[in-house]
Amino acid sequence: MATENEVIPNSNRGCTFHPQVLEYLETTFSEEKLERITTALPLPPKWTTIRVNSLHHHTNDVVSNLKKLLGIQFDVTSHPSLGDVVVIAGKGAELLETNCVGRVIVDQKCGKAVLRGADIFSPGIKGLPHLQAGCKVSVHVDTTHKCKRGEKKFAGSTVHIANGILKLTRFDIFKKMVKTGLAVQITERKIELPSLSGVLEDQIFLQNLPSIVASHVLNPQPGDHVLDMCSAPGGKTTHIAQLMCDKGTVIALEKVQNKVDKLRTNIKKQNLNCIKVFKCDSTKAFSEDSKSSCEPPLGREVFDRILLDPPCSALGQRPQITNTLKLSEISSYPSYQWCFVADAVKMLKYGGTLVYSTCTLPKQENEMMVARVLSTFPEMILVSADPIVGQPGILVDGLTDHDVIKMQRFLPNSDVDSGVDIDTIGFFIAKFKKFHKPL
Repeated sequence: MATENEVIPNSNRGCTFHPQVLEYLETTFSEEKLERITTALPLPPKWTTIRVNSLHHHTNDVVSNLKKLLGIQFDVTSHPSLGDVVVIAGKGAELLETNCVGRVIVDQKCGKAVLRGADIFSPGIKGLPHLQAGCKVSVHVDTTHKCKRGEKKFAGSTVHIANGILKLTRFDIFKKMVKTGLAVQITERKIELPSLSGVLEDQIFLQNLPSIVASHVLNPQPGDHVLDMCSAPGGKTTHIAQLMCDKGTVIALEKVQNKVDKLRTNIKKQNLNCIKVFKCDSTKAFSEDSKSSCEPPLGREVFDRILLDPPCSALGQRPQITNTLKLSEISSYPSYQWCFVADAVKMLKYGGTLVYSTCTLPKQENEMMVARVLSTFPEMILVSADPIVGQPGILVDGLTDHDVIKMQRFLPNSDVDSGVDIDTIGFFIAKFKKFHKPL
């Protein structure tokens, strides 16, 4: 019997989940498709997608600049159908050498950073034997969260993700408590991606492809009045402003202060002026008594377009080696997301556009949410989420085959021949128009 407190690995060495969560996902996917998804989750997509600050820079110029910076190590091209996207091809998953002197155990946060191109600094190291600086070490992620800081020989479950050169010894890290130094310089990873931290920050924004697509689906126009209900860290917010040519207004809401600060930093880097940021819980942003369209509390029917990417279970995010969410946590999201959706419909003008997106996998947070919108609000019509880059949605009660092809699903896939539009994070996009007033 599956228990909520148990985490088990899949036989394919993919991402590990609570068994009840796997059963929950099996209500959405076939066994074969779920196996393909969970196999892909522990690695980041091998394609790095970059959104160009098209308001101030041309895609061809950004491609040239990145080629100069990266040299011949990586192939840099423009996306075949999205004009403001640059694609960098990583090196596909490789077998790592095993002739290392010792093992370094890192936590999952550190492991994800390594897979994305980072070296290892001392705070990320959990376990390390007595080794000399300069020796070759293998880097393993603790998949069970059971490695205690300072362990010399961890016997628990791990995943080998990289190799590198040890720069700090056990004494440096655990005795001298060096907190900021480079601990392991990575020499090979399971997948090789470019490190672009701090690179061309005024010209580019690192962003997952489906997230970029979502703003194109919203299709904001110059002069529009737009609401981004959950806007941090600002990828979609700044993209919307650029698509509007920085003309009009984007109201960006975010309830957590440090995320608000990050959002404002990214807006400043992109040199945008039409975005107004408010620290606000979007579930409390609407008020029947308000007429405001410029600051919370916001009134009814005041926005031309609304982008809603609400908090979700994030089961589509990559890399994801072990997921510790319990079924009770995951199954609580749809009711919470509905609070956002219901208010979004109220704040949207008749004739306006609502785009709903998530970075998760279950149908309960995606297609079933679409079906609930259509059954609850007769004025909301599902329209095609153009430009179509992903795959169709999944058929659920309340939707038709015609509805399914209007939505977009992106499913993690790490097959060797997977292109940039296939090897992505898990993501969902649906687009609604608000038509006639109900009688």
